[in-house]
Amino acid sequence: MLVEMTQRVREGLAELIRLVNSESASTADARQVLSESKAFAAQVAVLQADAAALVATSEQHGDGGAGVLAQAAGVFRRDAEGQVRAVGQLQSMPEVRDALTDGDISLANAKALAQASKKTSVAQVSQDTGLLEKAASLSPEQFARETGRWVAQRQDDGGEGQYRRQRARRRLSVWKDNDDGMVHLRGEFDPVVGAKLNKRLLEEAERLRRLDLNNPGGEKRSLRQRLADALDTLTETDSGEGSRGAPSAEIAIVQHLDRDGDKAFAEVAGGGVIPQSVLEEHFCNARIVGVVYSSKGVPLWRGSALPRPTRAQMDALIARYGACGEHYAVCQAHHIRPRSQGGPNDIDNLMLLCWGCHDKVHHHGWRVVPSGDLHTIAPPERIRHGPARAPDPPPIHGPPRSHGPGSSSNQRQARIRTVRPTMTPCDQADAASTSHATDARFAVT
Repeated sequence: MLVEMTQRVREGLAELIRLVNSESASTADARQVLSESKAFAAQVAVLQADAAALVATSEQHGDGGAGVLAQAAGVFRRDAEGQVRAVGQLQSMPEVRDALTDGDISLANAKALAQASKKTSVAQVSQDTGLLEKAASLSPEQFARETGRWVAQRQDDGGEGQYRRQRARRRLSVWKDNDDGMVHLRGEFDPVVGAKLNKRLLEEAERLRRLDLNNPGGEKRSLRQRLADALDTLTETDSGEGSRGAPSAEIAIVQHLDRDGDKAFAEVAGGGVIPQSVLEEHFCNARIVGVVYSSKGVPLWRGSALPRPTRAQMDALIARYGACGEHYAVCQAHHIRPRSQGGPNDIDNLMLLCWGCHDKVHHHGWRVVPSGDLHTIAPPERIRHGPARAPDPPPIHGPPRSHGPGSSSNQRQARIRTVRPTMTPCDQADAASTSHATDARFAVT
């Protein structure tokens, strides 16, 4: 029965191919076939995954059917694993599985729904009819952005956990192929860094394209060749002060608000949703423009741009703070009172932090505290590192430690909590880490 049905499906598809290529086929007919092929592809994906799972269960393969699917269907093992995993996740989402089986939604959008259920819950996805309707109507690229926004508004931590996992996965590999001598690069980056790299490379590739146009007799490079050359030109070093003039990545970060001004989430244009802490970090050195859109995306109002810290202000901060203990090339301006809370872009509201210290403030709870006429950073008040431990034993030489009236334990504790005002933020961060590792009962403030 199954074999006969499979043969009829093959014959039907062969007849469709013949008709599309016949002289009688119209453009409208071809468009209808393309529309229906979305359903074919989704149904075939479910059929393949179910058949592979049946074989794997019967023969005890232990991989859910990915291996037999890759071999029998002639697809890459990685693609087979993703297909089997996505269809398997839909077992707990019968509405989505039925829509996929009926060909109403594509496999790519079904995968996006399955991922959304992992980050929120199956019930939230299944009960949101609006999201399911969008899965049936939007392209995979559009629906991926939509599910990213949908998830960001329903996660308790605002996407912080997902962003940290993305940051932990960042990597770059470089290796040489000994057969042809070519050098290969492969990397993974979080959405913000990825958007910056993409913007820099595309802008440099466009500059190289214009150079090719102005050189009629020269080489006409393809886009991929220009991107490879752009990586080379952007990583050239300058032994002098030119390092301060390195190209910046002008990316667009959009913060969305509803009519009541809450349920906010931010996303890198073309790069996915980011948590609030990443938005706050980029507020420090961004040009901010307010735009109000209608529910249909029509711009209704555009405010004046709020400038980023100027070069003159950066020079003043370098002279004032001594570059945070690091080279000024890796330092940024930080707003003591955040810009999102109305903090001004004035020199008195700015301090200089290296990338590492800036990351501590925005992602790890470090605080800005006064230090004489300037400011520095300190770890969270309740931070604790290392295991709990008993009080130190009395010293070998000298009288036993007193715990009665007149004890000097409070004086000792106060001395340990004192920070030298001459420390830079980087020095203080190192000192705090050392103090935590040595004695978990005290924290440098």
